[in-house]
Amino acid sequence: MANKKGNPTKRKAVSAGEQAQYREWRQMFHAVGLRLTKQRFAIYRELETNVNHPDVDTIFRAVRTDIPKISLFTVYRTMNMLEEAGLAWRITTWKSHARYGTSKERQIAHFLCEKCGRIDNVELEGLATLRRSAEKTLGTLTGMDLIFRGTGTCCAARAKAAARARN
Repeated sequence: MANKKGNPTKRKAVSAGEQAQYREWRQMFHAVGLRLTKQRFAIYRELETNVNHPDVDTIFRAVRTDIPKISLFTVYRTMNMLEEAGLAWRITTWKSHARYGTSKERQIAHFLCEKCGRIDNVELEGLATLRRSAEKTLGTLTGMDLIFRGTGTCCAARAKAAARARN
């Protein structure tokens, strides 16, 4: 295959699953007035598949393996655009460091480990009931942020060992 100038182009083989995912996301992006470019697709794919709620630098490093010429500014600009369109949301951690999740995650709670910064999804029974109750009392909600903070199981053993060492 060649581009407009007749130079050969490098194309990666794309699976049927990736094609279906692209079509789904394309409709989602078009519904909010955005085009789904190659860069936006790669950024959103990283956001969707990374369960650790990545920051912009993490997304940039991951996307750069597929798109070496992408700039950090492009990733920042795209994340702001996705956030404004409601396709992503920002979690500001205890050190004011922005981490991101997809809009699908906006309906669940999160736990933030204040020692290492890890963010985990927390599925709670009754969250939908809480949301309905809030909407009945307050009006239409566009999102819900419920974040538990503390020392997670990821760091609890280290915290106990440090406490024992001090005593």
